[in-house]
Amino acid sequence: MIRVSTFAAFMLLAVPAAGSLYQPEEPISLAVKADGTPEPLDFDEFQSRMVTLANVANPKPNEKGEPNRDRAKFLDRVRLFQSRKNPTPDELAAHAADLLRLGNTDRGFHLDKAIDLLVPHTRDRVPNYFLLMTLAQVHLARGELREALNAYDNTLLDAKMPAAVKGWTEPQRAWFESLDNDYLGHYLQLRIADKEHPAPPDREEPTPLFPLPVKGKETPPLRFVNDAGEYEPGNLAAAERAKLPPNALAIVQQMLLWFPSDTRLYWLLAELYAAEGKLDEADTIFYQCTWGRQFGNRKLLMEHKGVLLAALEARRLQREKDQIDAYPINLKLVWWYFGGVVLLAALAVIRGRRKRAALDCPKC
Repeated sequence: MIRVSTFAAFMLLAVPAAGSLYQPEEPISLAVKADGTPEPLDFDEFQSRMVTLANVANPKPNEKGEPNRDRAKFLDRVRLFQSRKNPTPDELAAHAADLLRLGNTDRGFHLDKAIDLLVPHTRDRVPNYFLLMTLAQVHLARGELREALNAYDNTLLDAKMPAAVKGWTEPQRAWFESLDNDYLGHYLQLRIADKEHPAPPDREEPTPLFPLPVKGKETPPLRFVNDAGEYEPGNLAAAERAKLPPNALAIVQQMLLWFPSDTRLYWLLAELYAAEGKLDEADTIFYQCTWGRQFGNRKLLMEHKGVLLAALEARRLQREKDQIDAYPINLKLVWWYFGGVVLLAALAVIRGRRKRAALDCPKC
């Protein structure tokens, strides 16, 4: 069972950048089929990418007093950018995405530098989509939620994602644009609501990302319960499942690759895995939320974690029973086996006595 902390030892893997964060020197994070369906990352791969993102943001030096390799890669790219003359808006957006990943976690104050870099370009005659969308994320990272939402709204009003994006297929571009349009703004609204009306830890729930709100219509958030209204991993009520888009796992994975420090969003991913019957994956995330992310005082999370552990134990016992049923013990064969052992032992004793008798009386 995987027990990876998102702040574990560094791993040299590429940091994904897509959708509202543009960095063409990094690979696209999620693949999208020709029909526009996104494919969620394999769980181990997703975990590795989360570790990498944590490493990039971690200023703590290694045993040699140097940045870890993941962070050093970004720092080197930032230094290289300083010598670039007349960068294009796309290059500025990519540079700002690097600064965002580095964060204000040391003397670099990279988020502040990103603000200074991006704000003057909000007045460009031809606004750049990725540059403005990155500005929204920088504001969010600085805790400036209203400014983040304003920057997001202005982006949708003043700019459009380019018709062709370097390194992306047409289906990939279309899916990331829809994610920006539909879920990013909704997420920002949720973050603002949480800040203005915070719930105490013992009443917190996963980020209510699903379903998307419908204007003029009440849209109750998704609840992870069965038809009896109880929490049961692997069994989600039909009415609740109807609130989920078919690509919910991919959506939440991508949102976490944009906002890896959001533990309530990470909790939501655990609940989605549990609802799909992927108990080991859910258990890994619950463990990380409880310990590495200090969410052990969230009452609902701990309740769900306890139910999940019970389900895992029940599954283990069932597997043991299935193995016994598949290979039942034949008592008759057991008796024949032990009878054969006893017979061979008796013969060995008789043979040993005969040998000793022959030695004692060689002429007898």
